Amino acid sequence: MEWSLRPATLADAEQLAASVSEGFAAYRDFAPAGWKPPPAAAEATRMRQGLAGADAWCELAEVDGALAGHVAIRAAATATFSSPEPGLAHFWQLFVAPAWHGSGLATTLHADAVRAATERGYTAMRLFAAAEQRRARRFYEREGWTADGPPFDLPGFGLPVVEYRLPISISV
Repeated sequence: MEWSLRPATLADAEQLAASVSEGFAAYRDFAPAGWKPPPAAAEATRMRQGLAGADAWCELAEVDGALAGHVAIRAAATATFSSPEPGLAHFWQLFVAPAWHGSGLATTLHADAVRAATERGYTAMRLFAAAEQRRARRFYEREGWTADGPPFDLPGFGLPVVEYRLPISISV
């Protein structure tokens, strides 16, 4: 069974937030004792605010009407942890439901996000990956991302993260 892709809308915010919450819940496998993922209600608020931004781009994948995964980018200047760096996109989210791990969906969503960033004139992208989220870090490294410094604490997240960078071409 294959997935179908479509642009996300504000009406998708709740299901996207549920996907993020499910993804973050899996972080308990490597998080320190007592760590709690961001509350689902907070994720829904962040998702609605983010999707409402003019700079946001989000694509979701569905199978038989159910969310299989999604990816989102936005300007780093407007991201929660903003950066004034010109031409920098923030690779905001990439979550794929466990049933679709290893299917190629993450690679497809990633490629679409890089293409969208390129079309919007960005020259580089950054993302934050949990330092102990080894599976995600291996994926990003295979896709050409490089770590930009040692792990650090992202305020409010409660886990060390690594910033990754990806230069992108402005020719489409």
